[in-house]
Amino acid sequence: MTDLVTDQNAVRRYLCDDAPDARLITVRLGRTKDEMLDHQNMPGILKSLCEELVAATCVLSHMLKFDGEIIVQIKGSGPVTMMVAECSSEGRIRSTAQWDNLTETASFRELLGTGYLAVTIDPKQGERYQGIVPLESDSIEECINHYFENSEQLDTKLWLSSGEKSVGGLLIQRVPEEGGRAFLEDSNWQTLATLADTITKKELSSEAGPLLIYKLFHELNPRGLDPWEIHFGCSCSRERSARAIRALGEKEVKQLFLKRPSLQVDCHFCGQVYQYDHADLEWLLSDQPPGSDTLQ
Repeated sequence: MTDLVTDQNAVRRYLCDDAPDARLITVRLGRTKDEMLDHQNMPGILKSLCEELVAATCVLSHMLKFDGEIIVQIKGSGPVTMMVAECSSEGRIRSTAQWDNLTETASFRELLGTGYLAVTIDPKQGERYQGIVPLESDSIEECINHYFENSEQLDTKLWLSSGEKSVGGLLIQRVPEEGGRAFLEDSNWQTLATLADTITKKELSSEAGPLLIYKLFHELNPRGLDPWEIHFGCSCSRERSARAIRALGEKEVKQLFLKRPSLQVDCHFCGQVYQYDHADLEWLLSDQPPGSDTLQ
């Protein structure tokens, strides 16, 4: 077994010698989750939900292993109208939310109301794929598991927990034998699920990694693979923000500039502010990239 550590800002995959029909994945985010969210000044209860959504997105990205981005978004009718988390194939994460007048004691359903969860797979090459399930659950964990039940052909279950210093996740998945043959008759799936259900929320958030896997599944001889490092980063840019302005249409953009000397676009993910004045108007309304003199 890999050294018994708690991972820091990483996702890790495991195989069990005595459970060849099982795949395990853990995620633990510490400092990175605060770098990603602290500047957004979210209420604590919403910050915890975003942390769990990001942790789940990291697990999904590592599970699917493709070149591109996974985007998990929740739209609701309650005080929290939107939550979104992204994870790229390079391990770059970001998250944000939109909310109004929420209370720290509100339940998940009271915060989100009715709505849906959407998982978007956005490869660098090829077409986007999106799966959508209605919000019918009481937590981020249950929402993701509802998505698995509706989209995965393999038995898959996820556990999530956000603590003060870190957020952790554990996924177990039942897989066919190597070569795609049928499931083993003597499956260890139920054993794994039963053992995973014994974990406490505190243990999951603070110990996710080889240490947790060994504590839960040591009798199955787990082997940890190399960790996949996760970091906060934003894909926003001056040009991407300009495209958002351009999408308003020429007439609307010109009217906005008649009312004010400049336009400002704030990135909710990272806090970056992009400013555009009358000197930028020509390239804002063109399909050409800005000249080097406009990239301040």
